[in-house]
Amino acid sequence: MSNVAKSAEDAAHQVQRQPAYRALVKVGVVAYGLMHLVIAWLALRVAFGDHNADASNTGALKELAQTPLGGMLLWIVGVGFIALVVWQLVAGFVGYREFDGGKRLRKRLGAFARAVLYAVLAASSIATAIGGGSGGGGGGEESLTSRLMSMPFGPWLVVAIGLGIVAVGVAQIVKGVSGKFNEELETELTGTPRWLAGAGWIAKGVAISLIGGLFVAAAIAHDPEEAGGMDEALTALTQQPFGVALLVVLAVGIGCFAFWCWHLLRHAKHA
Repeated sequence: MSNVAKSAEDAAHQVQRQPAYRALVKVGVVAYGLMHLVIAWLALRVAFGDHNADASNTGALKELAQTPLGGMLLWIVGVGFIALVVWQLVAGFVGYREFDGGKRLRKRLGAFARAVLYAVLAASSIATAIGGGSGGGGGGEESLTSRLMSMPFGPWLVVAIGLGIVAVGVAQIVKGVSGKFNEELETELTGTPRWLAGAGWIAKGVAISLIGGLFVAAAIAHDPEEAGGMDEALTALTQQPFGVALLVVLAVGIGCFAFWCWHLLRHAKHA
């Protein structure tokens, strides 16, 4: 092992031993679960015709901002997400030693990817807290898709991105069905808790796959406005046969992901 890698591992182990770090990680996991509960509530509102509901991460943060002490709550959530960034970086450097070879590498790469996600959520939380949060909806996705589609082979690139997002969603569905999320816990979930956690992973995977499908549809139609985020994906679902019923089921499933976060809070293997 190189000196740089050894120093990184030593620093990661030192961070793991700090009580303040462990406490902040717990705050972050609670924040992540709370965000999914709010998104589930907003998705239910979309299902029942509330066109002002924004069932996305941004919409959930804005919903929290409207609660009493909303600004303070968003700062706490932002700090919690920063702690989750550190948590996943630590896991990426020194975690998953119970696995060998390629599986350990995949787990660690997944931790680094989650660190990026949590960093985005931390930035969004703090931006919303100081009044700089961007509006909900798919404007960001549309702008990104427009820029990509104007490039040489742009539509093909958008298709590739969409298929990549779908692949992430399918992987989460498989994780929910197979119960591989138990590999993240010190105590394996069984029975009803296992099925509730699995439902959360499956619902998230379906929602992410729908987002990827919107990117592919945008490329095929050569229309960047077809692209969108979570809110657009869930709204599009309501336009399908039995779409409202499906969205209600999906919203309940997303709420179940908060149940998974509760177990992660108590039994995370790599915290």
